Amino acid sequence: MYSSHSDHFKYLVNAISLFGYKSHILDGVHMSKTEVYDFISKSPIHVWIFSGGDHTVIEKESPQVSLKLLQLKDKRFMFICYSMESILYQMEYPIKKRAINKKEYFNQTISSQVKSYLFNNISFPMKLRRNHRWYFSSKDIVKPVELIASYNGEAMIATYKNAVLVQFHPERSADGKKLLWNFLNV
Repeated sequence: MYSSHSDHFKYLVNAISLFGYKSHILDGVHMSKTEVYDFISKSPIHVWIFSGGDHTVIEKESPQVSLKLLQLKDKRFMFICYSMESILYQMEYPIKKRAINKKEYFNQTISSQVKSYLFNNISFPMKLRRNHRWYFSSKDIVKPVELIASYNGEAMIATYKNAVLVQFHPERSADGKKLLWNFLNV
């Protein structure tokens, strides 16, 4: 978790619990990215979800997700909002800032060409919730990251190696919870 406020991730923990899974919370704010990597690399847990947070990834002292996690072939990851920003920012994709924080529900459609387990049993458009000031332009997301969905020119869902990156909070809507379920149950 990348927030010092438990309110920021209680919805995620509740959603995971509803699915019958137990959450193991790592404190990404107070642990170094090396400590987080070491813990996860030695853990028998194979599926990890990283939360959003209340930091700004471009600040010098902000906590960052270890890119080394993407080399762990026996693990799968979902990076939500802040943690997605951390991954893409460290990979040197240009990050953009809007004047005000965007808090809204939005409808997301997916190209009919996208065939992904993430969208099993989901009707489109999906209703999702986002809450962020920082974003990545969809036109800037190029290989090796694969952009799956964008909204108003902003990258919303992407994949890279063993990771799904989402720039919204799936735990905050019924459709988002279906996406979480699909991710957890592959």
